[in-house]
Amino acid sequence: MIIKNITATTVSIPYAAPVGPYVGRGAGGGTLGGTGLIVRIESDSGLVGWGEGTGGFATDPNTVLSGVHVSDVERAIGLMESAGIPRGPMSGVEMALWDLLGKHAGLPICRLMGGIVRTEVDFTACMGLKAPDQSAATAREYIDRWGFRVIKTKAGNDPAQDLAIAEAACKEIGDQAAFRPDANGGYPPEETLEIMRKMADLGVMHFEDPCHTEHVETLARVREEVGTHVLVNGGVALPGSIRPFLESGCADSLMPDTPAAGGLLRVRKIADAAEPWNVPCLMHCSHDLGLKTAAITHIAAATPNFSGPNDTCYHGLVDDVLAEPLRFENGQLKVPLGPGLGVEVDESKVEKYRV
Repeated sequence: MIIKNITATTVSIPYAAPVGPYVGRGAGGGTLGGTGLIVRIESDSGLVGWGEGTGGFATDPNTVLSGVHVSDVERAIGLMESAGIPRGPMSGVEMALWDLLGKHAGLPICRLMGGIVRTEVDFTACMGLKAPDQSAATAREYIDRWGFRVIKTKAGNDPAQDLAIAEAACKEIGDQAAFRPDANGGYPPEETLEIMRKMADLGVMHFEDPCHTEHVETLARVREEVGTHVLVNGGVALPGSIRPFLESGCADSLMPDTPAAGGLLRVRKIADAAEPWNVPCLMHCSHDLGLKTAAITHIAAATPNFSGPNDTCYHGLVDDVLAEPLRFENGQLKVPLGPGLGVEVDESKVEKYRV
């Protein structure tokens, strides 16, 4: 089964309130929706595979992957890297190859990657920066409407603002959900421990990238002296990138992502490499659409050390490119166990939301 033709379409789908606009660290009006590079690969057998990446192709992947067998995923990755194709669009091609392989075999991707260890996958509901009262109201809606038990907010611009948001949200949700801010490395390392102590006093015991992840000694002290569960995303890209975090003992969890790593296979390798260190993995959110969200469930289903809860803003999309959108129940998604990704793309929606 040989790659016959590759096409790629950038699509963008709006967020509804309370997810959108999603305001991150820094200035700006926020992210208004999910955007993805939807990759379609047709094989010489007539089967079609779908993937979701980011960015775009400056080099035609058809030229690079001409004559490559669909099952030669590692070879395809190497050829794309040699041609200078970035990991964002590469991840969409790689995902589509897995989808094709699953369809050819009549098996879900998780069964091609080692078999099923879980059939339901936990997710963290992401929300951007909001005023304290709005943060509390959004956290409440995330629990009552979708059943999420972990809620993530942005942070890192102003510690006083972050503490006020945390106080309001934690007071509202109590022990119904864990509240997990993400400062995107925004706190100065010399102030990080004190801020984390204040967060812990409010009940915040999970925190993502409080200071820049090059300061592994500071992150390790946050874990040891404050007892905070530290999640590390910044700097987690290829499998070799995680070594400093494991050796320093600065991370309770690692957060890889398919566009940063270049595909599902490398994310799986990161999780497998971290397993002997007893450091689990969960997926970072790139404002994903349904194809990548489905792919997250397959990685988690087949990887013991990918235990989540994975980041998502998917619940905020007004629509999706999937014929049947994914539905959260109790903050979880069931792994779609049809062939490949187990989901069907509505090509009319790809055209409708084309950028």
